[in-house]
Amino acid sequence: MTTHFLGKYEIELKFKIKDISEFRDTLLSLHPEAFVFENNEYDIYYDDPLASLHKRNMSMVLRSMSPSGIKLWIVKGPEERRCEAVNIESFEKADSMLHTLGYIPIHHVNKTRSIYFLDQFHITLDYIAMLGHYVEISVMTDDEAAFPELEDACVPCALRLRLRLRLGLGLGLGLGLGLDMENKESRSYRQLLGF
Repeated sequence: MTTHFLGKYEIELKFKIKDISEFRDTLLSLHPEAFVFENNEYDIYYDDPLASLHKRNMSMVLRSMSPSGIKLWIVKGPEERRCEAVNIESFEKADSMLHTLGYIPIHHVNKTRSIYFLDQFHITLDYIAMLGHYVEISVMTDDEAAFPELEDACVPCALRLRLRLRLGLGLGLGLGLGLDMENKESRSYRQLLGF
């Protein structure tokens, strides 16, 4: 993983948007660094039969990404911003080990994801069939004291993209694309999907 994903806390703003292609064109006009483009991500969420992780506000996920070939083990929680991920060699071996430890698959999520780096931020463009298109502006840190500063920094990044859309520096005027702060989505995909 690149240094953009180092840290155990993730500060993010998430927006539901209507026109992903216009947003992408606007983002590309800022010359971000591309990390992955339209990867298919397959996530398996695990818990034990007593839902112990869920009760502790935690989630554990194995993720397989293609065509990039990246495979991750991800643990989120119990704090809201806590998110740690590590590369794994074998998705199947990790799945077998989790089963051995008594964890079982409880949910599966498929999404299409593109990730770009813009300054310190990673800009993630997601599509989930049952939910639609979303944009996340996020940054990772190990420093809890930096939360307010990083949260404050995410807002100008979103507004910068919104301004370029509104000025017509993307393909169109950018009206109704959803990068307004009132269209911010605070729920996780797991919560949006109802599990």
